[in-house]
Amino acid sequence: MRKEDMPKGIITNMIKAYIRINDLNDIKTLHEAALSCKYDLVVQSGTKILNPKSLMGIFGLGTKKTVSLVAKYDDKRDFLEKFGDLIST
Repeated sequence: MRKEDMPKGIITNMIKAYIRINDLNDIKTLHEAALSCKYDLVVQSGTKILNPKSLMGIFGLGTKKTVSLVAKYDDKRDFLEKFGDLIST
């Protein structure tokens, strides 16, 4: 099936990575990188789904945890340049 034939609302291009938030500097790094993105992002931690472009939202995550970062985007190189330092290995 071609991308243009897909029903509306189905996400075909998505990147998911697990990132580690150790301290307030990581929250700042995540927030600044997210603000530089023109695509949609969400951070998921347990049942919480947050917008990393909202500083108040990501402060609610706390520190010392691994969360998932999902981007509605397909340029992995750009994504890694922006978020690579946070990706959990």
